[in-house]
Amino acid sequence: MRTRAALIAIVICAGTLTACDAADHQQGKAERAGSAAASKSADCGPDSNLSQSDWIDQCGSLSPSEKQPDTELAVGDTFVYNDGAKITVTSIRRLTAFGEWDDRPDADQTGYRVSWSITNGTKKPLDVDQWSESEQGATNGGEVTMLTVEKGSHSMTGRIAPGQTGTFTSESSLSKSNGTKIVITMTRMDDQADMLADDPHWTGTIN
Repeated sequence: MRTRAALIAIVICAGTLTACDAADHQQGKAERAGSAAASKSADCGPDSNLSQSDWIDQCGSLSPSEKQPDTELAVGDTFVYNDGAKITVTSIRRLTAFGEWDDRPDADQTGYRVSWSITNGTKKPLDVDQWSESEQGATNGGEVTMLTVEKGSHSMTGRIAPGQTGTFTSESSLSKSNGTKIVITMTRMDDQADMLADDPHWTGTIN
């Protein structure tokens, strides 16, 4: 009879080395919203007290192809870099308030604001001028148009001290024909970045 630890390894690798080898170039791990509660409700570790059948039911029901990679996230999820820096996309909101000189979306466009936070969990200042954020339509493609909106905006720039958190925004518009779902990509380009690793992506709907 297979041990629980062996079953865990099978579920993770599922007969292919591709997913396991990808660990050689991973910039970090995902912390998914609600995962703490899920881990309390089912102990899926190798020392779990669950029976073998219960472990398979509660922890091994998803195939590796169904499990989301650490770089594929939803709004509210956090990506934790290997050095301790954390980034969370917190919301995608429809733009409704504009200043006198702000850009406004065209009639056939949906204007929106992406908000995210970066927490410096490292021991030295974090220069976010070496980070970049980009977006694209997720439903059937589509490029976004950047908007210059000062009312309520906070561009990602400057430095974050150790232990501190910065909040930032980006304002853009997407053609209504391309739906309301977007993909947000964060690219890190400082000396802690692994250029061979995938960047984290957040997929969400404009609310």
